[in-house]
Amino acid sequence: MTKDVVIVGGGHAGGRVAERLRHGGFKEPIHVVGREMEFPYERPPLSKACLTGPEPVANAYLIPPSRWQEIGVTFHLGKEVTEIDRAGRRIRMNDGQVLPYRHLVLATGLTPRSLPALTEITRHVSYLRSFEDALRLRTRLCPGTRLLIVGAGLIGLEVAASAIGRGVEVTIVEAGERPLMRLLPERLALWLSSTHRAAGVRILCGRRIVRAESVGETVAVALDDGTDISADEILVAIGAAPNDGLARAAGLDVDDGIVVNARGETSDPDISAVGDVARHDNVRFGTRQRLESWRNAEDLAAIVAANLCGDRQSYGEVPWFWTDQYDWNIQIAGTPSPGLDVLERGAIGVRGYLAYYLESGALRGAVGIGCGRDIRMAREIMRSGATVDQADLLAKGFRTGAALVEV
Repeated sequence: MTKDVVIVGGGHAGGRVAERLRHGGFKEPIHVVGREMEFPYERPPLSKACLTGPEPVANAYLIPPSRWQEIGVTFHLGKEVTEIDRAGRRIRMNDGQVLPYRHLVLATGLTPRSLPALTEITRHVSYLRSFEDALRLRTRLCPGTRLLIVGAGLIGLEVAASAIGRGVEVTIVEAGERPLMRLLPERLALWLSSTHRAAGVRILCGRRIVRAESVGETVAVALDDGTDISADEILVAIGAAPNDGLARAAGLDVDDGIVVNARGETSDPDISAVGDVARHDNVRFGTRQRLESWRNAEDLAAIVAANLCGDRQSYGEVPWFWTDQYDWNIQIAGTPSPGLDVLERGAIGVRGYLAYYLESGALRGAVGIGCGRDIRMAREIMRSGATVDQADLLAKGFRTGAALVEV
């Protein structure tokens, strides 16, 4: 019987599984099948450094491409897996090649969501999921270009900040009532919106595109409130759907992503899933969630690799996100949800601002502006399960959230 590990998906999470397997002493063959013609790379620079530098930057590879051959990982680039044969423990690729496996790892990632209203003007529409996408968008971001961004999530806002820095005119259309509704508390989202507006970004919330048509080399867009917008380029950044179709066709459990336990194992013990596509258990918080983040790609990949190397581990990490916009670094740890007690240090919009979100003395979430060390400490507190003494925080200069109202 083959002892091969086959990884479907050559992105960050899939590449990290392969690298961590070798780091953990795994000696058997490893195959990685990837749709792109690139070796595994990190995606955070796509909306920032790839767009802002005076010259195009090099790809942010996980490890130097030549290193993969040195550690004995075989790549099948530009290939797509069309079928998983669970009974025969093998996968079939779109060129007809078959690879047997002892263990299969699915790292199939996401596909950006599209807008039906833009189907007639696709030559003006960009998405940002790959290094190639970033290079293409970069060529469109010339001074004076009018860029319409659909969606005020992390990608949309980061690209807006990058584009403004290149002299581009930016308009954002967001269907929700404010940017980053699912990630940032309301007051911070409002401050961030005002920061973008001060930089020259036009933000239109609670609006949707109902019609778009080409007018020469430009685009005319109509919103549902009657607003008309002219643009040279449109970036659609309204989220992405998990690529779980292959798993569904193979009979694995799926639920807006591939369902896995805290060890990354699917309903088939010979198959794991990692990265953005995996909806996984968290033993520390008793939750099941699908996280689209750099940190999650690292953590779940390391856990799956450790288990395949015989070191039984389970996922229990604190969720962590960050975003760099203009010269601001904003970090979010845990789940800073509405209804929790809030203690704040400093003022929103000032470096060093820190907010703790508490529930009966337990730290559930933290948000910081320009204070990465404090967020690392907050993550350690949440990871340890230690309680927080509110009186001690107040003595150290924290205030209740209601006491700070400047936005």
